[in-house]
Amino acid sequence: MSFHLVDRIHEFTPQKSAAGTLEVPTDAEDFPLSLVVEALGQLAAYVAMENADFALRPVAAVAGEVVAHRDIRGGDQLDLSIEVGALRRGAMRYGGMAHVDGSLAVELRRCTGAMLPMEAFDDPASVRAHLQMLRDGGAPRRTFPSRAEFAPRVLQERSDNGRSTSTFEAPQHASFYADHFPRRPVYPATLLLDAKIRVAQRLIAETHPTATGLPTIGAVRGVKVRAFTPPGGRVDVVVEETGTAQDGSEREVRMEAFADGTRVSTAIVLLHLHPAAQ
Repeated sequence: MSFHLVDRIHEFTPQKSAAGTLEVPTDAEDFPLSLVVEALGQLAAYVAMENADFALRPVAAVAGEVVAHRDIRGGDQLDLSIEVGALRRGAMRYGGMAHVDGSLAVELRRCTGAMLPMEAFDDPASVRAHLQMLRDGGAPRRTFPSRAEFAPRVLQERSDNGRSTSTFEAPQHASFYADHFPRRPVYPATLLLDAKIRVAQRLIAETHPTATGLPTIGAVRGVKVRAFTPPGGRVDVVVEETGTAQDGSEREVRMEAFADGTRVSTAIVLLHLHPAAQ
């Protein structure tokens, strides 16, 4: 199994941009938006790491906005592209897009990644070789972790009056830690984001019973990751509805995660309700 989400890189302009592909597994009934964000982040990271001669790598992120234009389905080929706005020794800025059959699926805007020493997380020579493989023809066919494998364990969850509180535990052992990262395993912030969004979807579905099914994601804003979550690490998640669009079809939900009382991540998700058929 692999947590490398870019299959092939077919365009690579040092310090500026890159384009590549990700083939979604055919058996993926519900491919998370967060993994598209992860794929675009990984593509941008290759540009940043190559620029730093693989001495540094981006490992923490801030995303101004993620816009979901359509669902991602099993068998889709994502055409990924990123543009780097700035590369500095301490951070990188970038944005990106994912298309399916020429149609825009996901936009990633105003992102920043902090650059830390590569050797603390991965072998520089291995990362260099992996980038070369992606540019030379692509990665061999591999499988991805199932959603059940990468999801954190829910130790408790309760909701009341538009607010939900949960405690998550990151998997102690999982195949994706071999890629994220070999020398310092870290539970991916994008997977924690996915878990928080799913809590938000359940909360809105419970508090708005006249809608049908789970609400869909319109956008995620103000994503900030302030600390690493280690394997087996526990986080307390607070999800709260904070606003409504004028037409009443969209709900704004604030999501926060805490470890030992310290805030480790925040984000706001906009969810679309689907009225029940009359």
